[in-house]
Amino acid sequence: MRAIVRTELRRSALALGVLVLAVAQVALMLNDVAAWRGLWPMASAAVSAPWIFLGPAAAGLSALDAVQRSRQRGAVLEGFAWRSTTSAMLLARLVMVCIVILAGIACVTVVNIVADAPAGFLWPSYLVIALSFALGSVAVGMALGSLGGPVWFAPVVAALATFIRAMWFQGLGEASPAAAFTRVFIEGRPWNELNARGVVGAVLETLVVVVLALVAPVLVTTLRHRRVGRIYPWGPRAVAFTVVGSVAVLVCTALVLSSPPLVQSRTPPADPPCSDTHPAVCVWPENVRLLPALAAKADRADALAQTVGGHLMPRIDEYGLSDGDNFLAMGQGTWFLTDSLAGAIARSLAPKWRCDPPADDPAREQYYAAQFDLTALFQVQIEDNEQPRGYGTSAGVDVAEVHRIWQADQADQAAWISARVATMDAAVRDGCA
Repeated sequence: MRAIVRTELRRSALALGVLVLAVAQVALMLNDVAAWRGLWPMASAAVSAPWIFLGPAAAGLSALDAVQRSRQRGAVLEGFAWRSTTSAMLLARLVMVCIVILAGIACVTVVNIVADAPAGFLWPSYLVIALSFALGSVAVGMALGSLGGPVWFAPVVAALATFIRAMWFQGLGEASPAAAFTRVFIEGRPWNELNARGVVGAVLETLVVVVLALVAPVLVTTLRHRRVGRIYPWGPRAVAFTVVGSVAVLVCTALVLSSPPLVQSRTPPADPPCSDTHPAVCVWPENVRLLPALAAKADRADALAQTVGGHLMPRIDEYGLSDGDNFLAMGQGTWFLTDSLAGAIARSLAPKWRCDPPADDPAREQYYAAQFDLTALFQVQIEDNEQPRGYGTSAGVDVAEVHRIWQADQADQAAWISARVATMDAAVRDGCA
């Protein structure tokens, strides 16, 4: 068995491509480095993302190896001789996919250390998912390759099946039952964690595929022997192994199908890191490195609120910490926080509705258009910078006009703000007349 493992590690198609897969793993992760740099859970989840492409490649190469080995040995394996060869091939491929995943682990570790990430390390549950999907991919390839047929057939089918398996369950909500089968492109946000039962389900799914890969050669051999009129020599051990394997596959399949959604909401800490500003800005411990920048924006927002006669909430939390005012600490720097703070100031200036006008009431539309204008202006004032391209334009705000007023003198800004407040006052009067 050792000799077979060594041969597979040197001469198999997957072994020849493992360096390419490792480079692709690192390159695909670095392509999205801004999303996970400095954040351990997202960095952990990022290890599995490249396998949307690497999984089909590994499955296709493993299928090609299985087809070639089957032809070399004539697909005739007496007794339990098939088990040694197939087990050795699987073991060699486990080593190879571990090498590729270790390249990803090394990448995120180095990047996060350089980025001065908070204390912590990679979350093992995300790595278990990545390894399970990787091993399952090569097992699918081996199982299909053992069935024989044209040299090209099994690799193509294995690659397509693995890709469809990975893509079919993407983009599902946490509450969706089918989310139990998500394996790649897991976001890894600080407010989420992996369900332990879901992780076990992923491991069991891989176990089922591995068992099928082990059983496929003997099934093919049995059918071929029966086709030529020769009775395959089933002994007591073969019968026992078949029964145990069948029961194990059925039990594991049932457990996989009954698995809960893989991702679940995380219990927030009782005392999260918070700034000493008004409003206090609180974040998940994994995002504590962002707190100084967020606190600086909170100070600017508080000063702006006092200038325009508005007010802010006493505390604002990163999403998932509480059911109160919250923001997303992700992407676009601090723009999501300043959007929440600017919106709070704009709402504090807006008069309250004394009625509930229809959604298509022109007065209601004028009211919210003026409020969105104020929010956009306050946001760029807090950030002291123009909005990023494509950001904040969904509310029908004239961004160019907002930038013009932002750069105008204080008198023009005050007049512009007063005009929007007056518009909201008039809208409330008209809508509730």
